[in-house]
Amino acid sequence: MKKVVVKIGGSLAIDEAKLLDFTRAVAKLSAQGFQVAVVHGGGKDINENIALLSEEPRFIEGLRVTTPSIMKMVEMTLSGHVNKKLVRMLENEGASAIGISGVDGKLFEAKKREGGVDLGQVGNIAKVNPKIVTDLWTAGWTPVVSPISIGEGVAWNVNADTAASELAIALQADKFLLVSDVPGVLDKEKNLVSSLDEAKVDALIADGTISGGMIPKVKESIKAIKLGLGEIHILGWKDADTFVKQIQGELNYGTILR
Repeated sequence: MKKVVVKIGGSLAIDEAKLLDFTRAVAKLSAQGFQVAVVHGGGKDINENIALLSEEPRFIEGLRVTTPSIMKMVEMTLSGHVNKKLVRMLENEGASAIGISGVDGKLFEAKKREGGVDLGQVGNIAKVNPKIVTDLWTAGWTPVVSPISIGEGVAWNVNADTAASELAIALQADKFLLVSDVPGVLDKEKNLVSSLDEAKVDALIADGTISGGMIPKVKESIKAIKLGLGEIHILGWKDADTFVKQIQGELNYGTILR
């Protein structure tokens, strides 16, 4: 059975129609014998709920400044509302889904983020204990994973992309997909680059083709591949059938890093 880790973000995470289509795709893959784990964020929902507090959301270098009161709201939103919404939608499509966070089974053990500006309860993952996910797969469940992590007796806010990547590495996933509003890596003419390896990535960064936020994404991807990951897909969302074919290897509408 192929092991697949999918991180969802961008409009896919908040668009009801796209989410419904996504859950149909995951249910179909599970029925075909794929072992799928879904990792999610929930930035928009978090911002809406933080608006109920007296604190304004603040970000530094793309990371949320997380005070104790905001941490409570982040955990409630991600491990509660967003997580259970996805579980509910998957169950409605016939998948046997179960929601967990990095706290459960100490899936993600984190430490306070070091260096730079103090972001409060923002952590970096120090250790992944994937047994809870593999046990759920063995029992026929589709895990839906919130990135909230545990460490030093408290909960930590961890970047969902990072959590998903760390989980994929720990599971030695056959495929790891980052699905958001980004169609993939684009060349200078804004055409999609269908496949990349380390040498091509280095060349495209050197000549300025890959820039901005895509640089850390592809660098982290190459790092993960060196640690044993099979493939990493960076892609946007089209529809359920296309997504299933992408995972089955029948087509590629994003960028595959190997």
